[in-house]
Amino acid sequence: MIPLLGRREPAVWAGALLVAWALIAATGFVSRDPDSAFYAAMAARLAHADPARVIAPEWGGLWNGTGLWQEHPIGIYLVPIALIKAGYPDAQAAYAVGIAAGLACLLLLARLARAAEASAGRSALVLLQLVPAAFVFRVRANQEYPMLLCLLVALVGLDGVRRSWGWSLAVAAALTAALLVKGVFVAIVLLGAGVWVLVNPLRVPGSIVRPLAALAGSLVVMAAVAFGYDQLYAQAAGTTFWAGYWRRQLGPVADAAPDAGVLPLVYHAFFYLAHLAWLSAPWGAALIALAWRAHQATLRRAALFALAFAGVAIVLLSPSGRFAERYLFSPIFVMAAIGIAVACRRWPHIPVAVAQVERRIPFLPVLVWLVLITGRLGLGPLLPRPRFW
Repeated sequence: MIPLLGRREPAVWAGALLVAWALIAATGFVSRDPDSAFYAAMAARLAHADPARVIAPEWGGLWNGTGLWQEHPIGIYLVPIALIKAGYPDAQAAYAVGIAAGLACLLLLARLARAAEASAGRSALVLLQLVPAAFVFRVRANQEYPMLLCLLVALVGLDGVRRSWGWSLAVAAALTAALLVKGVFVAIVLLGAGVWVLVNPLRVPGSIVRPLAALAGSLVVMAAVAFGYDQLYAQAAGTTFWAGYWRRQLGPVADAAPDAGVLPLVYHAFFYLAHLAWLSAPWGAALIALAWRAHQATLRRAALFALAFAGVAIVLLSPSGRFAERYLFSPIFVMAAIGIAVACRRWPHIPVAVAQVERRIPFLPVLVWLVLITGRLGLGPLLPRPRFW
């Protein structure tokens, strides 16, 4: 089996990440994406705030907001705060964390593609960087990459727990981190984890009881952490967090599509399907077109997982009156990764072509990544954002 990474490649990836961090700091990069700009500014502010203000941040005029900020728990800010305290520029720390999380996701997604189809790993390292979603979300400071990373770590842990109970700690840590990063949207991560356990895409031997028990234990840990978070928040702000969070964030999300009958539901479903097809192109389309022809058992199960995960996510999200392409971020990249695996199996010339280029250009995936990151930092203000609506 072709190794995913060469012996020296981890060090080269680490060096590329440090170069990217240096470029972000040197250019003073600030995203045009309003959410990213907000999270970067808030992280910079909280890095110099008292602990009470960190656990219970206030809007402080950002987006003209006042009072307590209760959009999500504060997990998204913790690593940027640590980076700022280590000396990294305040306004750019959240973007540095974002590209590090994105790089970790790329490596884990390529690992997933390689596990589904042995020839696909190196191809996925290059091709995943070229899907439309990667261009739209290349350098961000919001929750999408951290949430995808939590999902991928949980999937690795759920396979591992079939062999050893020690992996249950990784599952609990990943799911709890997702809860602290984006609150209720941990439901998407839990959906993906549940489908993964039921389908067992990589055909890992062992009883299904073990990963189900790990998920159940993780829910207990999440509940305990949520309770502890509420207590700390109450001490800092004089009010609980989750009640306000429900009113501000979960209430609108929980509302069914307004009183126009079934049309809004159909529109939202079409919105998600269209963006799933576009942002994962062309590999999402390849997965849909070729999945039924995947005769190899592991690849067929992986395709079933990707399609089922995307389907149940759309079913969960469509009734809500609040919708956005980023809510489907994790299914988009899972679809693309498994789509690459299916395409490499069906068209062997794809991995052969990538291998031929790699023989001429050492460390091709690293070079592509660094060129694209550099291009985004330098040309970002000049580039249009491709989208339907």
